Amino acid sequence: MKKQISFIAAGQTAKALILVYLTFSVPVVLLVAVVAFFRNGTFELSTVFSALILNAIVGFVLLWIACHLYNWVAARFGGIEIHLSDVQEEA
Repeated sequence: MKKQISFIAAGQTAKALILVYLTFSVPVVLLVAVVAFFRNGTFELSTVFSALILNAIVGFVLLWIACHLYNWVAARFGGIEIHLSDVQEEA
């Protein structure tokens, strides 16, 4: 059965995806903080939190814009098509 994603709720999608995005950015930000500590000899927790908050804000805004762009494209040219099928239950 073919289905088409014709509309994406921008706020909800951006909120859900930013949480996934942050799970990947937390280790990266911490790695950068560790490298900075070994280079400079100082570690500031406020810098880590600032980087994560800035990452979340910029990421949310960009995802929100991307959702609106997708909706615009989907309305004019069609959305992403997916094929769904029933899964056989194992005995």
